[in-house]
Formats: sequence, structure tokens, C-alpha cells
Amino acid sequence: MINSRPYRVRRFAAVSLILAMLVTGLFLFQKQGATGSSSKDPVARRLSSEPVPSPVSLHSGVGSVDHDGAELRQNWSLSDGGRKRDFQLAMDEVLIRDAEGMDHRRELVPVATHETYASRIAELASEGTVLPVLYPADEEKTPGNVRFVTSSLLVEAAEGIDRDVLPGALNLPVESRPESSPHHIVLSASSPLAALAGLDLWRTLANVASADVLLARQQTKRAMPNDTLINNQWHLKFNSQSGALSGSDVNIESVWNYPAASLSANTWRGNGIRIGIVDDGLQTSHPDLTTNADTVNDKDWNGNDADPSPGTGDDHGTACAGNAAARGNNSLGVSGTAPEATLVGMRLISAAATDAQEAEAMGYLNIIIQVKSNSWGPADDGVTVEGPGILAKAAFVDATTNGRGGLGTIILWAGGNGGDVGDNSNYDGYANSIYTMAIGAYDSQNRRAYYSEPGANLIVVAPSSGDTPSLGITTVDRSGSNGYNPPTDGSVEISDTNYTQTFGGT
Repeated sequence: MINSRPYRVRRFAAVSLILAMLVTGLFLFQKQGATGSSSKDPVARRLSSEPVPSPVSLHSGVGSVDHDGAELRQNWSLSDGGRKRDFQLAMDEVLIRDAEGMDHRRELVPVATHETYASRIAELASEGTVLPVLYPADEEKTPGNVRFVTSSLLVEAAEGIDRDVLPGALNLPVESRPESSPHHIVLSASSPLAALAGLDLWRTLANVASADVLLARQQTKRAMPNDTLINNQWHLKFNSQSGALSGSDVNIESVWNYPAASLSANTWRGNGIRIGIVDDGLQTSHPDLTTNADTVNDKDWNGNDADPSPGTGDDHGTACAGNAAARGNNSLGVSGTAPEATLVGMRLISAAATDAQEAEAMGYLNIIIQVKSNSWGPADDGVTVEGPGILAKAAFVDATTNGRGGLGTIILWAGGNGGDVGDNSNYDGYANSIYTMAIGAYDSQNRRAYYSEPGANLIVVAPSSGDTPSLGITTVDRSGSNGYNPPTDGSVEISDTNYTQTFGGT
């Protein structure tokens, strides 16, 4: 769905289709493997016996600045989405992340200078974690290409070197050891500026193959806001609804086989399947979701806790979850495509996330989470060509090779909502990965949804919203005044504010 154009929330239809496949048992996934080797000379990259001091501020290490006004280095060559790019430090804005994991852009007025930048950041520390802002050098500043500097450092061990030697060599604490990428380790500098300051020095160490500061980027939500009741859900069962055509539904009624008990023969409603909703949050207390919500295994990377509850404006994940697995046959509101599946809230894209965090999400509890629904990605602007970073790529391979008891975790990805601006799903390295299933959208008039991007990588298309007279999707909405209902564009909505009837997107 298309609310905004930074982490694209594209996937209402993705979830719908995922569940259609889920409940019919069509979970066929070609397992893929990947091997790689390093060409680096192990002698040239032999272990250094002496640890090096860790820069703890801008005043130590290579590329640093001291109090007497030496120039703050503004240009940096950093890895972004698996490729090296030249970035420039923005002197007129920073990002502040509050205690709830919500991001707030802050304009620096007046604009900071090289001499005052560090002190200006220090002045804002009481408001939350302050992250410097980067933009690609020699490119126009857009919401799609902004990056945020974290204090996390991704270090790759040289050939023949155990990664656990690196924390001592760099004199930095361990933040995480990615299970799917055994040559990499994530270390933590004392601050984002300290991470930048020491980067050149750390890259020269003999036992280090590569070192990069992890950049966070805000993905764009791909949902199209605005749809209680089973008869409103034309996408599940066509019933001559005005605005829908026969054949536009997923024809799922016979598969559900109501009123048979859920565990009887020939009933496929998602029972025993966990669906991870990797999104901007999940309202687990919603009356139509609470029965299916797994509150033991939820995770919030943005707020750094186990509560996936959405923040202000984080409405997309709850709507996606309702489309996937709102409880069916309970005399409440709507039904999901897999009405007895279990939902795991995985809050990741409410704030900007790093490659390490995205990788953790893709690797999270793959023993028990069989399906992961991702309705987000790089900007759908027709010019952005981006994909997952080193760790996320490795996590894709590991999940689809070893997840689901060796059958492979099913990773669904929105194909993209930029069809109206000439975007193509192949430009998105997440949706175009061999390890994900890309989902497109068609509308209730049996046409390609105007926003749904074309692409040879699309595995499936599923019903979603479209141009008038097409209908939107009726699904769960955040309770009360939160969420998409009532709408602000003057359109007519259903009276129950626990639901929306205008949801859509890939």
C-alpha cells in the first residue's frame, strides 16, 4: 500500500496471496544454496597480535576532528545495500530516535559547521539517540536515498581468521554474531561519530578483510490506505458486490470447508502455521486478532523489546495481519485468508533499520515461523535500484535452506507499488532475490492494479485495490481513532472503526 515513499509498505496483496497458498497447502519452494570463497592472501591478512585502541569520539582515530577546529571529514565511502557508495554528511539535519523506537528528523538551525557538528549533536542527546544523516554524494537529496549513521560496525574476518578474534583486535564490544554469515561480526562503537572516526584505521588491520559502518535506511510502506463483514470481502468470495467482477476473488470458500471443525479432513485454514508480519507493528490486542496472536514470540527491533505494538501512524502491519489471519467464524468483523493461522508481530520498519537488523528479522525463529510476510522495500520511484546488504542476503540463503525444518522458510515480498511511475519490480533487490517470492496485484475489475509493478520476478498476483470503480480490501484496522478509518479524503468508510475497506497494494 502506498502511504509514503520511504520503506515501501506494498504488501496487502502479498499477504493475501501468501495465505491463499498457505491454506491450500501449496507451499512448494525450491531450496537454493550458495557458496563463496575469498581470494584474499591469508599471509597478507595474517592475524595481528596486538589489539588497537578504539576511537571513542571524533577526536581520535583516522578521519577525526579535534577541539581546536580541525576540519571534520564530510565524505565517506561506505557499503550500502551490498555496494560501495560515496556519501556526504548532512550538516543541516540529524535523526533522533526516541525511547519508543520512533524516528524524528530534526533540522539543525542554524546549520552546523565542521567545527560545531559534534557539539550540536551532543546538545540533542537528552531527546534520544542522535544519528548523523548521509546522502549520496553528487546526487539530489530525496527521501529514498537518505541514510542514517549508526554506531554498529560490520567487520569481516580475513581468510583463515576466526571472527571472534576481531573484538579484541579492534577493542570493541560485540553487538551480534550473525549465524548465517560466519565470517562477519557486528561490533559496537561508542557512538556513530566514533564509528566513522575509526573506520579507516580499522580497515587497515591485517586480520580484517573489510569493515563498514552499518547505515540505517527507512524503507517505504507499500500499503494503500482506506475497507466488516464477510460480504465486504469480495477478494475472498465474489458475491455480486458492486464494483467487483466474477473471478476477481481467490475462490477460497470450498477450501475452508465451513462449518466442519478445523481439524477435520479437507479443511485448510492455516491451523498450525505461524506467519511473521515483518512490518511497522501489530496490534495484538485487536478483538479480531487476539485469538491468533502469538505474544510470546513477538519482536520489536525499532523499540528494542518484545512488544510489537505500533506507534503513531504505524497502521500498515495490523491491516496486513488482518488480511492474512484475522480470526474467522467468530462473529466479529472480517476473516483472514488463513483464519486459524498464528500471527507473530515483527516490528522492523517503523524506524530506519540496518542490514544487521534486517538479517536478524529474516533469521528470526525460522524453526517455528514458516512464512514471513514483507510489505516493504526500497523507494518505488522508478529510479532507485537497491537491494539487501551482505547480512540480509546471507540470512535469505540460510532461511530458505534451513528454515521450516529444512524445507525452507517462505519469504513473501511485495513486488512494488511504483507501476504508476514506470517502476519495475526487477529494480528491487529484495523482491528480485531468488530466495523470496515476489507478489503483484490486480484489482476487483480483473485488471492489473495501476500501481503494481511489472517484472519477470513476480511469482504470483493477488487481488487488491485499484482505480475506480474498483474496490479496496476490507480488513482489520487499528482500534478506535487510530488507523485508516475514518478516512481523511472524504470517501465513505464502514462505521466500525476497528476495520477499513480501502486497503490495498502489492
